[in-house]
Amino acid sequence: MSRKTTVVGALALTAVLAAVVYFTGDSQDRAAATSSASDKKAGGGPTTGAPSHNGRPDSTPVPPDPRLAALRVSPDNGLIKFVVGDNGKVIAEIDQDPASLGFGKPTREYTYMGDKVVALTAYRYMSDHVEISRTLVAYRADGSVAEIKESTNYQDRARSSR
Repeated sequence: MSRKTTVVGALALTAVLAAVVYFTGDSQDRAAATSSASDKKAGGGPTTGAPSHNGRPDSTPVPPDPRLAALRVSPDNGLIKFVVGDNGKVIAEIDQDPASLGFGKPTREYTYMGDKVVALTAYRYMSDHVEISRTLVAYRADGSVAEIKESTNYQDRARSSR
């Protein structure tokens, strides 16, 4: 066996092991989040992704429709300011990364109807333009998703008020 084959095999084995560890840890974290969310529901605590009393989003269970996962509030990484509305839910996320082109500007804006997100507007700031992605969700009377519409527009940075 050549040295090149041995190195490639070792790298492939490392990648497989890393994937196994990653996905095993992810499923354990998801199970822990689900059990803590169940505990909070039993205790009447919020599990909507709205910030808790300390300003950080609570863990939320995985949505029953996987298409709704993109509408969840971003995890707190210390570089996001969460703006909370009167209903106690996050209505906007403001970029707090000084190295970002969108520093001090909104990165995501949420619109709710009752306890469900019905619209999400996401902003990606580039050097010469802003990418604005909108996701609209229509629900059936039973709460299941009837339709999801997505659109993306681009706006020159000079014209952008954001």
